[in-house]
Amino acid sequence: MGEVVLRRGLPGDFDAAVAVWRVASAARRDGRPSSPEQEARVRASLRKPDAFFVVADRHADAGVVVSMAVGMQGLAHDGAGPPSVGLCFISMVFVAPDRWDEGIGGRTVDAVLAEARSRGYDRAQLWTHADNRRAQRLYVGRGFRRSGREKDDDHGDLIVHYERRLGNERAEEAMRHDPSRSPSSCSVNSSPLPPHDQNEI
Repeated sequence: MGEVVLRRGLPGDFDAAVAVWRVASAARRDGRPSSPEQEARVRASLRKPDAFFVVADRHADAGVVVSMAVGMQGLAHDGAGPPSVGLCFISMVFVAPDRWDEGIGGRTVDAVLAEARSRGYDRAQLWTHADNRRAQRLYVGRGFRRSGREKDDDHGDLIVHYERRLGNERAEEAMRHDPSRSPSSCSVNSSPLPPHDQNEI
């Protein structure tokens, strides 16, 4: 275990971020590697004009990325519609497997939400696998709530939809200590979900 430093991701971090995605995704899927096509879609998501991402560096080794998360403009009608004003779609929340259960995922989510708020977003949404209890506990602890929406991903695995409003950071800190203080979230339209882009932690 060691300290990490959260920061905004830069184009020069694409390869390191994708490496984290690759190893964490394989670990989540019992060692099954992702396809080159899936990796190409991940890289394309990182390069979208409206996308931003955060990474966590190992403290003693700047540039050694151990986690990542991506945010982008949410779109209506499952990605087929126009931008949904104020809605940030969070995807690709991944932590290197050898750093799981250290709280890095939570700090990474906090950082991407803070960046979303600084860009003027007032709502956030994401999808995660229905059987990923670690990720679901983290998101609920950060104020996300199930919307009731579910669907299968490109592997036929069930994924579930979470959403929340973005308030001020002081209120969010209080909310993490007392989840009952979380504001009820409104129903929002979904953003596009590139295959295998769900949040793994």
